[in-house]
Amino acid sequence: MAADLILRNATVRTLDPARPLARALSIWCGRILAVGDEQTVLQDASPVTRVLDLAGATVLPAFDDAHCHPIGFGLSLEWVDVSPDVAPTLETLLARLAEATRETPPDRWLLARGYDDSRLDVRRHPTRWELDTVTGDRPTIVIRTCGHMLVANSAALARAGITRQTPDPEGGRIVRDATGEPTGLLQERAQELVRQLIPEPTVADLERALRRAGERFLALGITSVTEAGISRPEELQAYQNLHQRGALPVRARVMLLIDQLLEPAERLGLRSSFGDDWLRIGPFKLFQDGAGGARTAAMSIPYPGEPENYGIAYYTQEQLDEAFRRVARLGCQAAAHAIGDRAIEMVLTAYERALADYPLPDHRWRIEHCGMLRPDLLDRMARLGVVAVPQPGFGYYLGDAYLRNFSDDWLALAYPTRAWLERGIPVAFSSDAPVIPPDPWVGIQAAVLRRTRTGQPFGPAQRVDVLDALRLYTSGGAYAHFEEDRKGRIAPGFLADLVVVDRDPLSVSPEELTMIRTLMTIVDGRLAWEA
Repeated sequence: MAADLILRNATVRTLDPARPLARALSIWCGRILAVGDEQTVLQDASPVTRVLDLAGATVLPAFDDAHCHPIGFGLSLEWVDVSPDVAPTLETLLARLAEATRETPPDRWLLARGYDDSRLDVRRHPTRWELDTVTGDRPTIVIRTCGHMLVANSAALARAGITRQTPDPEGGRIVRDATGEPTGLLQERAQELVRQLIPEPTVADLERALRRAGERFLALGITSVTEAGISRPEELQAYQNLHQRGALPVRARVMLLIDQLLEPAERLGLRSSFGDDWLRIGPFKLFQDGAGGARTAAMSIPYPGEPENYGIAYYTQEQLDEAFRRVARLGCQAAAHAIGDRAIEMVLTAYERALADYPLPDHRWRIEHCGMLRPDLLDRMARLGVVAVPQPGFGYYLGDAYLRNFSDDWLALAYPTRAWLERGIPVAFSSDAPVIPPDPWVGIQAAVLRRTRTGQPFGPAQRVDVLDALRLYTSGGAYAHFEEDRKGRIAPGFLADLVVVDRDPLSVSPEELTMIRTLMTIVDGRLAWEA
């Protein structure tokens, strides 16, 4: 059998225990044909085989981002960037909005994303009145980096009818000043009061967003992603249109949000894993709380200095129980966004009850983020066989806010990778982009060093080694999606999804991991991106 492509003169880190290291590999029809020494692999060559000499570069299984938002990431690339790197002060944030106001057609909303109040010079959220000074009567929203809150200007609040008399919606909060006047800050579900007024992207807009996001993923060596929650049929249609045209840049699984799409799925009998290796339905998901850095994650204790703030839980226990019973009855995989320990406890209780009523062998139900743990919750996760899907890069990008919001005792089990592995709990690494950038090397380094952006220790006892971190960013995602028989390793018969990088991550210091650069990315046996 003649190979289509051979990679030789390489350091091949297979992540396959049967053969961890090789010098060459061959590919045929989108699959790995052989892995081994050059002399053996080159026997698969024919006159039409393309042979690439990698000059000692390192080949790894391509990365699998098990929880991100490709549509949101792609759309946000067209929004005003007010992230800390480009807008570290309130003055620069407002200046960027002022410039965008001049350049944006007057009939459009102004959309910005990425600010972090904990890293702004004023150490607080902007207010509606500050936004008004540069945006005038143009409706404007500025979304916090976590996506769990936004600041709306007065024009946007007026369009939404939000006044001092407007009650907080269930699962959300309209933040008010000392006089009771809304400041413009809308937390969790309160965001929808404004966001529902913004014109929805068309299917064509969504397709362009997916292509933009896909190019960024490929440049980072990511070939599989999980869209962590869609609510509109148009979003699934955009994925399907690209797939039908052979234009999906990366392989995708799509989570369906329970509130909007479980009922149609029940009527259709649509189940998780429906699809193929390029596009398939993933878990059914809901959000149970907010974010740790934003102080909206549902905790069992109040946040420091805010004795009344225990975070926000979206659903009661009874509502959670019923939602996941329906998922189990349908025979599907489930996932829940839960960061605070109270939210995680409620989700685990709902999982236990649903799976007791409708047992599913090898269910692989997931908790997305799974941030603030307690020993008893870790034991319950292990007993239930729940998969943890954290974002190790949160510790780097958002960790300094966590240091202000949680005690050292809580941080000792924050996103606790080592504790999960020691208990045999499956783990799949991810980025949650656009919440943080999708670079896997930042996540891997963060898991190894457990330091924040300013160099502060972030639960250092939860460090893991580079090899474990690589596995969790490759085979971890494959396992979380029942794909471990064809993804996450370089082995004969596995999908030929590979990344070639300029240095061996197992031979450099942890501080150098983020200096590793992608040379080429291979998807389905074809060269999809090259530096």
